[in-house]
Amino acid sequence: MLAVAVAGVGAVLAVEVPLVAAGRYSAAVLVAGAVTALVLFEIRRRMAPGDVDDQPPGLEAERAEATARWMARTESLISWADGTRGDWDHHLRPLLAREFQQSTGQRQGLDPADTAAAGEVFFGDLWQWVDPECVQRSDRAAPGPGRNVLDRILQRLEQL
Repeated sequence: MLAVAVAGVGAVLAVEVPLVAAGRYSAAVLVAGAVTALVLFEIRRRMAPGDVDDQPPGLEAERAEATARWMARTESLISWADGTRGDWDHHLRPLLAREFQQSTGQRQGLDPADTAAAGEVFFGDLWQWVDPECVQRSDRAAPGPGRNVLDRILQRLEQL
């Protein structure tokens, strides 16, 4: 704030000295008032509580809401890992397969053999839980692979 005050005094002196020397007193008073108002406005702006980053007031609330929605969706997806094989096949497998295909550039349905070969090389024994062609139609009530398998798959996807 000291810098703002010093800059304001400097601006007043730089403009008023020539005006007073020229005998234009009314213009000097007008300039002094305008510069004083600007300096006071800047000092008040810097002292005002609120947004440090000059963000609109609703932006922080929107971010908090978006984060809460993301957390709820993530928790829901993680809970499917501890569900049944049918839950895994319906909720997690498509998401994991899509992430794998997008990360590696594999196009779905173009050549399933290439996708399967790339998946087996990359995931090893975990590929059976990512492979979009490995959806089990019978015994969907069997237990799913669980969170440990989901965690290992996600770690491998992070390596891509």
